Amino acid sequence: MPFTFSHPAIVLPLSYLPKRWISLTALIVGSMTPDFEYFLRMKVQSYYSHTLSGIFWFDLPLGIIITFLFHTIVRNSLFLNLPLQIKARLFEYQKFDWINYFKHNGIVVIISLLIGIASHLFWDSFTHNLGYFVEIIPSLKNKTNLFNLQIPIYKILQHSSSLVGAIIIILGFKKLPISKIENTEINFKYWLILIITALLIILIRFLIGLSFHEYGTIIITIISATLIGLIITPILTDKL
Repeated sequence: MPFTFSHPAIVLPLSYLPKRWISLTALIVGSMTPDFEYFLRMKVQSYYSHTLSGIFWFDLPLGIIITFLFHTIVRNSLFLNLPLQIKARLFEYQKFDWINYFKHNGIVVIISLLIGIASHLFWDSFTHNLGYFVEIIPSLKNKTNLFNLQIPIYKILQHSSSLVGAIIIILGFKKLPISKIENTEINFKYWLILIITALLIILIRFLIGLSFHEYGTIIITIISATLIGLIITPILTDKL
């Protein structure tokens, strides 16, 4: 599978459509949601999120939950504590009232989520061993010599497209307008709590059976622990 956080690259061109037609939040979240089953399980295992039926009963509800968690809990605390060059490009989004937007544009959000989810599965279908197009285009399973290793074409597509996607996202981000902001301080307590929370979750995962040889699962666990930390940290920061 391509790297989860490269997936939004495929839906970014839709941001040029009229705003009343699409929700950029939902497109981006939807494009990543199928991989969140890995993060929920904290292992490289997906039974539901990459299936046709799972789009509607698993991915869609989960995507809606993620949008609310992000906008109501994670967003402002995270944005305020990012480096200045990043914060200045995201500053305007802190004013966005997601709850009110969802009340008036629920259908747009749902359709945008479904488009994002479909884009994820479409991309995966070219870059996964059991992907639809990998199954019907046998040449994608052919192996080529790369650095003295025999690597399937679909695997090369997986990693190269992840890199291209990441570059597209970085370039798109750099095009965002820069706001003038007065508060340039970073609350180091926020980052300290986030790091400690994530490390504790990772430690617990190792204590209950994660092996140091399960490299893929370790990466998934680190990402999952960080995401959980992003939700817990704003709550703890306000109380401590």
